[in-house]
Amino acid sequence: MSNFIVSTCMAGTAIIGLVSLNKYITEGIQHAIGENRAIKIASLVIFALLGFPRSITYSVPFSITVDLTADTGGGQGFTGLAIGVLNLAIVIPQMIVSVGEGPWDALFGGGNIPAFVLAAFFALAGGVIAILKLPNLSSSSYKSSGFHFG
Repeated sequence: MSNFIVSTCMAGTAIIGLVSLNKYITEGIQHAIGENRAIKIASLVIFALLGFPRSITYSVPFSITVDLTADTGGGQGFTGLAIGVLNLAIVIPQMIVSVGEGPWDALFGGGNIPAFVLAAFFALAGGVIAILKLPNLSSSSYKSSGFHFG
């Protein structure tokens, strides 16, 4: 579900970018910055909607990692190692995107609208792949092992 929200928001961001760019080209910079109330409201709605998938991204992978590694017998060191590997799996793609974004934007003549369109496409593809490939877990098939002390 969150991939589809991200995809919709990225597509909306690209549309807002195109609309505001048209305002900038036809009416000047003062109309692109702060003058169009609809662009402001649409932008705030998109950022508010993006908060839901981002909160899931920031908390759920770490809590699942701790839950799955707590009973492996490796202690806190193993759990810390697993969380470190998870952090690398998050940070390395972010570094690749930050290095490649400049040339990608230059390829399309500047601006980041193509990057938002690509992000919308990949988020949609990720959501479709998740629906097709991930197992369907019922609430009875996954049991938390509870609190872990000691």
